[in-house]
Parts: sequence; C-alpha cells; structure tokens
Amino acid sequence: MDMPNGETPQGVNGDDHQHIRLACQACQRKKIKCDRNYPCGQCTRSNLQCVLSSRKPRARHAGRRTMDSELRTRISKLENLVDSLSGDVGVPDEAQGGGADAATGDASEVPSPTVGKYLGSPFWTSLSTEVQAIRDALEEDQGEDDLDGTPSDTAPSNGAPVNANDFDLFICPPGVIYVMPGALNEPSPHMQQVLFTAFIENVDPMFKVFHVPTLRRLFEEGKPYLGQDASSPSCQALKAVAWYAAVNTLTDEECEARLGQARTDLIQQYRRTADVRIAQVDVVNTNDLTTLQAFVAYLVATRMTDMSRRVWTMTALVIRIAQAMGLHSKAPARTPFETELRRRLWHQIRFLDVFTAMDRATESLIAHGSFDTPMPTNVNDSEFDEDSTVIPSHETGITDMGFALVAYEAVRATQRLTTPESGPTGETWQQRLDYAHTFNKHLHDKYLQYCDTSQPFQRLILLIGKSMSGGMIIRAVRPIHRHVSSIPPRIDSPYVLQLATEALTENEKIYSDPDLGRWRWLVWVQWHPLSVALAGLCSIRGTDLADRAWGVVERNYERQLRFVADTRHGMLWRPIEKLYKKANAFRNDGRRESADGLGRRMLAQRQQLLLRQREMHERECPAQAVPQQSQVQVAQQAPPDWILNPGPPTTFASGAPHHQQPHMPTGSIPLDPMMSGSIDFGFDSSVMTPPTQEGDVSWLDWEHIMDDLSNPMDLDVSLGMGDMGQASGYVAEGGQEWGGGVLPQYGM
Repeated sequence: MDMPNGETPQGVNGDDHQHIRLACQACQRKKIKCDRNYPCGQCTRSNLQCVLSSRKPRARHAGRRTMDSELRTRISKLENLVDSLSGDVGVPDEAQGGGADAATGDASEVPSPTVGKYLGSPFWTSLSTEVQAIRDALEEDQGEDDLDGTPSDTAPSNGAPVNANDFDLFICPPGVIYVMPGALNEPSPHMQQVLFTAFIENVDPMFKVFHVPTLRRLFEEGKPYLGQDASSPSCQALKAVAWYAAVNTLTDEECEARLGQARTDLIQQYRRTADVRIAQVDVVNTNDLTTLQAFVAYLVATRMTDMSRRVWTMTALVIRIAQAMGLHSKAPARTPFETELRRRLWHQIRFLDVFTAMDRATESLIAHGSFDTPMPTNVNDSEFDEDSTVIPSHETGITDMGFALVAYEAVRATQRLTTPESGPTGETWQQRLDYAHTFNKHLHDKYLQYCDTSQPFQRLILLIGKSMSGGMIIRAVRPIHRHVSSIPPRIDSPYVLQLATEALTENEKIYSDPDLGRWRWLVWVQWHPLSVALAGLCSIRGTDLADRAWGVVERNYERQLRFVADTRHGMLWRPIEKLYKKANAFRNDGRRESADGLGRRMLAQRQQLLLRQREMHERECPAQAVPQQSQVQVAQQAPPDWILNPGPPTTFASGAPHHQQPHMPTGSIPLDPMMSGSIDFGFDSSVMTPPTQEGDVSWLDWEHIMDDLSNPMDLDVSLGMGDMGQASGYVAEGGQEWGGGVLPQYGM
C-alpha cells in the first residue's frame, strides 16, 4: 500500500523500506502485535492504511539532570538509613550456615544479610534489591545521556560502613521509622542491671532530674513511671537513654570486664537505640515530662563523645519544648512531687544552656528574668514520694541535690557575669567583682563548708566549688564578652595568673584523685582559665609562679584538647593554640636573652616613663619644676641594680610573689576567693606610655583573643611575637611590668 500523495515514510530507504523500528499506529491503538513491516500484515489483512509511529524527541535540558540528581540523593539517603539499622545483631544460624547450595547460588539472589538479620522480611529484602536496581538503571542512563563526561552530583560510595552518628533520627516525623519487633538490641537482664547501677551511681548524682526510688521501680520491677506504663514508648525511650548514658561513664576496661564488649561498640549500639526510641515518641511535639527527661539526658551524655555542634544546636530545641510545656513559669495546681520534678528539669535545662554556651564561647539562650520557676528543693530523694503533700527542705548542707544546686547557683552567676551589654550603661568591673565575691561567699556558707571530704562525691563538689569560685572572679575582671559601659582594669598582674593557675589546679585534682573517676564523664572544658594563664605567661617569666603555671598549663592543654568543641581545628581552640605558641616563644626568648641586653631594653623603657612623668609634673606643678635633664644624660646613666638584679620579691596578701618597682605603687590584692570587696590594683595608667620602638615584645591581650574568636578565619597561628602590633608595653624578667595608656587585659 502506498502512502498518500506518494510519500515515502521518513527514515526508510526507498530500496529497502519493509522493516520499521516501531509498531504502526493502528497496531498500537488495537494493542496487537505488529510484524514491523511496511505496510504491516495486520493493516494489509484489515485493508487499513498503515501509518508509521515516530519516537518522541528526547529532551536534553538541565531540569532532567537536576531531577536525576535529586532522585539519586533520595535513594542514597534511603540506603544509608537502611544500612544504619544494621546494628550488631547476630545473623541467625540458618542464615549463616546455608550450605553449599547457597554458596554456589547467584549472589544477586541471596538476601542481604544486613536486611535479613535486622528487618527479617522478604518484602524489605525485595525493596533493597529494587533500590539497587533503580540506582543501576539511573547510572546506565547517565552513561547514555551524559556524553560529555560530567560527573554525578552524588559522591561515589567508598564502601565504608555508615556511622549511625551521622543521623539524628529523633527529628524525623512519627511513623517514618519502622522497626520490626525485636530488631533493636536490648541488653540482657544482667547487662540491664549493670547499666542501671552505673546510671544511678555515675549519672544521677550529677544530673539530678529524676527521683531515684520511682525510677528504680520502673527499671527493676516494671512499675509505671509518672503515669506511663513501663512498656509505653516514653518509658522505653527513657530506658534506652539510661543505658546509653551509663555506657558513656564507663572506661574501656570496665566495659570489657562488666559487659564483655568494647566501649566504642556499646556506645554506637546504644546511641542508635536511643535515637530510634526518641524518634518513636515524637520528641519535637511532645508534652510528656518523661520524654523530655530522656531527651535532656541524651544530650548531656552525647556531648561527652560528640565534639560537633549537634548538642549545642539541639539545646535550642529542648528550650522550646520546655517553654511549650510551661516549665519556665510557676506551674498551676499540681502535686508537690510533679512540681519538684518540673523544677529540677527546668533548671537542668538552664544548666545545659549555659554549659553548651560556655563550651563554645557563645551567649546562652535563656535570658535572666525570662522565667519565674523557683529553684529545686534541697532534699534527699528518700524524703518524699509521689504521695507526699509537702516536700521537706534543708536550708544548708549537702543532700542528694548538692551538686545540682551548686551547679544551678553557678549558672545564675555565670549568666550575670557573661551576658554582653546591649547599651552604654551597665555594671562597672568593680561591681561585677563585688558580685563574684558575694557569690563565692554564698556558695561557701550554704554548701561547700558542709562537704565531708571523706565522701568522694562531696569531695568532688568541694573541688568543683573552689574552681567555680576562682572562675567567677576571672569572669568579673576579664569578661568573655565586651562591656560597653566599663572595661576591666587593663593590667597584667601576677594576681590574675595565680588566680587562673589555682582554678586549673583545683580542676586538675579531679583527675588525680582515683576515687573520682566515675564522675569525670561530665567534662567542662577549662578553656577560659587556660587562656587566662597563657595570656599571663606571655608577659611573666623567670618566677616560681611562672614555672608552676607552666606545669599546670601544659598538663591542662593536652587534656582539654581531647574534649574541646570541634576539636583543635575549631573556632575555640585555634586562638588558644596561637596564644600557647606566643607564650612559649616568650619563655624561650627569656632563656636566650642576656642580662646586659635586658638592662638596656628596660633602661629605654624607664627613660620614656621618667620623661613622661616629668612632663606631667611640670604641667601640674610649674613652680616646683626641676631643671630639665637632657635625654643624652639620662641615657648615659647606668641601669639601677633593681633592673639587672630584681632581688627578693615582695608578697601579696596570699603569698603571690611580685617584684615591687619604683614609681609604681601596687595595692594589696586579696587572693582568697571567699573575700569580698573590690580590688585596688593601684596603677595609674595615665602616667604610663607604651613604647613605640620596633621589635619590642607586644602583649597579647584578652581583646585580641575575643577578636580571634569572633573572626576565626583570620587566625594565623604562625604569627610571631612582634606581629600583633606595637601596642603596649614591655615586660621584664621576674614579672616586672611596664605599660601604657592602653595596657592590655589578660584572662577572663
């Protein structure tokens, strides 16, 4: 049959036009088989006009690749999610010993051991196979279409196992994660008892949001908890978090001896379980107290092994959930038991807020005055229960709430001393220092003086309390954030260095006391006093205090590096590392510097200071002006003996060595953190002029550190001692300071 108007079908030769690629339109419409000849047999027998079919043009545009890339990403996420549920569950015996037939079969037909052992359903095995088939099809299509060799947007897989820590499953909507019954690993009854005991002994004393007798009935007897059945999702989540937190507090040796497994494997296993359990209770939208208790405990435990900013970010979510539940305000009529637990939980969230903020040198989220929830009661768990009508309270002394209340008191003081000002008016540094002394006295009178040092945990409270006391004074005179209305005294005094050294020393005792090992899991990185001490060591050397400070600093530097947020390459540690190099260079320069060269440099500084003092004296008292002395005559004088040989040092009130300098009166500086009253450093900065000669040692002040923290990308750890500008002063051996009108501040 000829085409109308004698046309020859497009794409078919005139000599050989019988074979066509596609079925004709009539056969396609009737859904019958076409012999793909032209004209085809079906059309010929039916006396129909055979019309050829044409393939639709293939669109080649960016939208196709974008869609493929998105699909590829979705598939990758799905595969990773399935792989993350692999766990450490043993493969059933029948799956492991399939015999020779299974070994000789096609590998593509053998169900995935991971899917089979964890999800246990042929449907999921088929789904996994289909996912891989889709990926193969896409990659094949990619090879046909992308002839230009453009790589896929998805990074190729390296075959490495997926880490469960890469997923925060609890932010998934409810119903997204389905777990087959028995798929999640739960510890054996023996392991449950070991982990619960570790949780009660190691976690609960430092993380006091639970009522232990009630919690014990849940874990050991299967009784309801806060109105929830023991098998409810919220109680299951609480159990999973308790096991996960307990493992975090054990050492590698304890895990091997008590649980028979490596600590890293147990942490990964129980964290995955906790993730899934928290996701199943929809923590983002919860109004359940048990669920929020579990979530807060989860975040506190996670920070001990996760240096990323996950916990810092999720703290904001916890605060929103708590506010939605009304924990930040005085609760309406509730039982005394529930009211007490709500107070404990809210103030623990405040602790978590300040803990994570200080951990990264950022501001806390819960503003002072934005809540009116009273402090928890100073009471032992054994003194009340769910049926109590009144919660007894101890005005002073150490109870089960001892550590928590000390921490909550410190949270309140830390917020006041570290919150940046939003306007030009505010407290002076003297007022902040008075507040720090008042806080220290309150802490000592109400809690610390009652600590029984024969009890290991109370000894821990005392050590942490002393470290807190020193830290508060440091934050008062060397604040973390700038204060517009008042800047601290810009003076590098051995007092500040000794204060930072003592704070680090008290914290160091926690690691030297073998009885305190079980509570070292709650690591508060001491970057603040460490940076204070390093800043002081940039200008003080050659004294017993400097030598002692270096010993403490070097031990703490290595220890804190293991726990600092974002590791050593993060925003927080890089300025400290830079400061460490500067202080070390200053120490090494002092060892190489000769006494003659030192005297000449100090003489030049003294010359400028004396000239400045004389000029000011002549302006203020012209009638008593002394005859002017030429600079040449001053320069030709031999340096006084106290410059080349400082001699015996004077001593501060608490024993800190300091060399008195002529013309520079030094006030008495109390070092006892329990003492109250402002400190008068006795320095008149108006008569101190910084040297401008090239090459003088510069002081790295606290403002430079804050600039580095604010601009981490501008850091250059290779900077030398003279690269920080010609700022402010010269410091001699033995801690003798010379400075100017812009004397730097060091420390916190």
